[in-house]
Amino acid sequence: MMLAKSNSEQRYPRVLVVDDDDAIMRAVSRVLDSDESIQIVGQTTHAQAALAMAEALKPEVVLMDIHMHGLDPFLACTEISRATNGHSKVLFYTGFPKDNYLDRCLAVGAAGIVSKHSESLRNLAFAIRHVAAGNTYFSPELDKRLTEREDGLPASRLATLTEREVGVLRELALGRTQSEIAEALDISERTVNKTVGDLKTKIDVQTINEMLIFAVNEGLVHPELLFVERPEKA
Repeated sequence: MMLAKSNSEQRYPRVLVVDDDDAIMRAVSRVLDSDESIQIVGQTTHAQAALAMAEALKPEVVLMDIHMHGLDPFLACTEISRATNGHSKVLFYTGFPKDNYLDRCLAVGAAGIVSKHSESLRNLAFAIRHVAAGNTYFSPELDKRLTEREDGLPASRLATLTEREVGVLRELALGRTQSEIAEALDISERTVNKTVGDLKTKIDVQTINEMLIFAVNEGLVHPELLFVERPEKA
């Protein structure tokens, strides 16, 4: 049996919604506030304002978009935790899930990331309650990207790549052949071929095109460089 919101004990999580898109912010707030187990205590489109509101309102959960105006959202997460003595947990909400976001999320001690594309608002409400109870939450599409480092801590696929693997991935994204990559990185073609195979396994892709998309999405290469016509060798 759900508690009515008039219950003075307020055992449901109090939530601050932060999204730079005003329409999304209001729609998400409205739907979540209709859930009898969640109370929306504030909403804003600016990360700096979110910090001030979190300090004043002490919500259990701050639902924050990753692409925000003003203060970097990951820095805002750190500051919110500091300002509320760890009381407010930041749950990121994004339409552009990336591996490097996972690593930054883990680094600042956020409670997780929810994908706007793969999660319904009903699932978002579940994620909020889960986080308010002291747990972490990552949408399934993001959770499967997490792996365990040698020290036992979680990390994204991107964080597991070696310097050589990143170098080969960048060279591939620039349209270079394996022989050109070998020459550029001063390694053998056999090593390049093995590294390409290792990359496919590590980032869970089947084709070179998928590898290139991964490289662009993760900011390892500028997308416009993929279409630059390189001069012929003399």
